[in-house]
Amino acid sequence: MTIVVLVMLVTPASSDGPGRGESDRTMELIGAVLNTGSSSAQYGYISSISGITGIFAESPANESTALLTFYSDTTTLRVINHGPLRIVNREGTMTVYFHDKPGADFANPESFRGGMPVMVSTLRHQVVLDTTTNQFTTFFVNTVKSSAGLTIAGRHHDLGKPGQTFRMMVFGRPSTSGPGQFVIAGYTARMDAP
Repeated sequence: MTIVVLVMLVTPASSDGPGRGESDRTMELIGAVLNTGSSSAQYGYISSISGITGIFAESPANESTALLTFYSDTTTLRVINHGPLRIVNREGTMTVYFHDKPGADFANPESFRGGMPVMVSTLRHQVVLDTTTNQFTTFFVNTVKSSAGLTIAGRHHDLGKPGQTFRMMVFGRPSTSGPGQFVIAGYTARMDAP
């Protein structure tokens, strides 16, 4: 069993805001990964969305006060060892949830699925791990399957349209939190039209 701490940036979509196209939004995520056998779950909370305020119920801004969380179920397709590099390919789904009553807890991964699904996407990612430094890069391609939208502070927001894709790239290394844990940070490219 491996636990990985994540900080990711994602490019979602929103239909509101002057001068804001659906490909202009960015979304930052903080979370963890739990690898068990060929399964990998990534879960956490959305810490920032450009142009959208009020995504935390109160201070401090963390998983326990986040209104938006995510949970990804992925399955390892293959692992390739190439010299000091280990390449891992996975596919699965990512769901973003809206919590009217926050309370997610990293000690309970299922708590990140406690809200209403507001966006579901399929995903494929590739991890490239340098086994000599334990530093890695992961590249994600997500395709939106459905988006219900959400309302925060009286404003409606869409996080994507079916068929749109967004890309995430994250960089990481082991965490000092304990064995098998990693921290990552990353960025996204623009959301593509369906």
